[in-house]
Amino acid sequence: MVRALLAAVAILEDLVKVGPDSHMALSALKEIGFELSEMESEKTRRFFEALERVAAAERDRAAWIRDVPSAPGIDV
Repeated sequence: MVRALLAAVAILEDLVKVGPDSHMALSALKEIGFELSEMESEKTRRFFEALERVAAAERDRAAWIRDVPSAPGIDV
């Protein structure tokens, strides 16, 4: 699930930068951020733990993965 979310965020970030639908992509990132911010504290903790596990497994993208919660439009 976390890997799927990361893939979606990566695609949306690219669309925000160069896509003709950058407004829609930014709106989608904001919606993701909203949904993440609405999670209960225990679920938020587990989400960050899962992000850390994925980051540890994907060292070449680790910094980006850890930074996803502060991506444009995402406030967790």
